[in-house]
Amino acid sequence: MRITRAMVGVVMMGAAVMFAGCGESSASENTLGPQQAAADQAVTLTDGQIAGVLLVANAGEVMLSQLGQARATDPAVRDYNARMVTRHTEVIQSLEQLAMAQGITPAESPVSQHLQQTVQKTVDLLSATPDTYFDVSVMDAQVSAHAGTALLGDGLLAQQVQNPALKEAWMALRQTVQTHLQEASNLQNTLYNAWQP
Repeated sequence: MRITRAMVGVVMMGAAVMFAGCGESSASENTLGPQQAAADQAVTLTDGQIAGVLLVANAGEVMLSQLGQARATDPAVRDYNARMVTRHTEVIQSLEQLAMAQGITPAESPVSQHLQQTVQKTVDLLSATPDTYFDVSVMDAQVSAHAGTALLGDGLLAQQVQNPALKEAWMALRQTVQTHLQEASNLQNTLYNAWQP
């Protein structure tokens, strides 16, 4: 496979795009990225905040996938993103029903606020990506998004969730995230192998 400077740039953008701003903080920002928060201080989340993180992560995935579905030129990339819109919308509905049934009020936290900012930055970057690089870039972002959710869930959420029903929902969702990650990674590899600058 021939790798050019342009492709290296695309790869770097995809790897960084979902984590844009991690570790950055200014006097006017009251949010910390999950990694910085964990490094600087113990991050403690309530079940309501965990539900909020899961809802924001899935809403971000819907937003990212809607863009991918609308702009992708490769049919497999369009199909993947269309499935992600459907699946993550279903997850949001399921989480909302579970929260209501369990008396959990989803709440914001520095983690959910950071996720919201990150997905907006990602969508902004992808919206400005030229068509030639879009399919590869959106799949890079999909891999990063799903890997980030898996790491956040395994490293923080699963350790703190108290409600048994919410914990069970996370464990089921974790398997789904892994499946989506593997599908995205396979498609990403296919695109890289076929891509010609």
